[in-house]
Amino acid sequence: MEARLTAEHIGYHYDPGLAPVATVGPGAEVVFDCLDARAGSLFDREVGKLFELPRPTAGRSNPITGPLAITGAEPGDALAVEILAIDVVNPGWGGGHAYVNPLWPGRVPRALARLVDVSDGIVHFSEGIAFPAAPMLGCIGVAAPVAEGSDPVHAGWAGRHGGNMDQKVVTAGTRLYLPVFVPGALLYIGDVHAAQGDGELSGTAIEIGATVRVRVDVVKGANLGWPWLETTDRWIAMTADDDFVIARREAVDAVVTVLERDLGMEPAEALALLAGAGDLRVGQSMGGVIPMTLRLEIPKWDGVQPVRAGVPG
Repeated sequence: MEARLTAEHIGYHYDPGLAPVATVGPGAEVVFDCLDARAGSLFDREVGKLFELPRPTAGRSNPITGPLAITGAEPGDALAVEILAIDVVNPGWGGGHAYVNPLWPGRVPRALARLVDVSDGIVHFSEGIAFPAAPMLGCIGVAAPVAEGSDPVHAGWAGRHGGNMDQKVVTAGTRLYLPVFVPGALLYIGDVHAAQGDGELSGTAIEIGATVRVRVDVVKGANLGWPWLETTDRWIAMTADDDFVIARREAVDAVVTVLERDLGMEPAEALALLAGAGDLRVGQSMGGVIPMTLRLEIPKWDGVQPVRAGVPG
């Protein structure tokens, strides 16, 4: 019988100190029931009507379901999470914040949102405006190390553990590889979006509840510096930082290092290749309160295998 983590088991931190809700072995399929970014608190409004969007309660946004422990996962390994299905629960909602956004201060006089119908694969945003749904995981990460005297990493934070990456490519049919920092990895999933554009410029996408099915595995000794995503035809390195320059440097360095190792390239040669065939994209860039996230995508060139077992640290 497959494991299921229900929405009774939500939290707001990638906490290494929590006891796992369930423990499975490599190769297991697991279901996560996930709430939207405001834990269902906005769904008493009428679908299609604008309403004043309240600020999130401090520390209580982006609920994540978990943790799930995977036997055999140890620090230095990679947790492989194959996303099998994301089944959203209609309706969703989208909004624009006034207190934080990419515009200059005061440009957004009031925060507004609306519930939106998401049905038959379509997001019905407003009268006359609709676009395809493309469900993806805003938050997926493992328990992160906690600095002495600090609290566990919040659900809304992105980093080497994954977390609130808000990358629209983290969707069904892809495989995400996360560095492991604690025994069992302790996987958390939440903050599902029915659709999101690159940048998630308002700080919210089309937020929605969902049932997520994944298959988990362990790559021993992978020693990843950052999360990587594998699609049918691409490898994607994912980084995060408050500073775009640092996030970009980390993403480019991660890929250049792989091209040096796997293809024997000189750094300048690798950069030339990325300039011609790599794509640097923004995941989340609302500004102000959480790190921006970037991803660097490359084709699956022969001989290039960013995630492999037994790579020296």
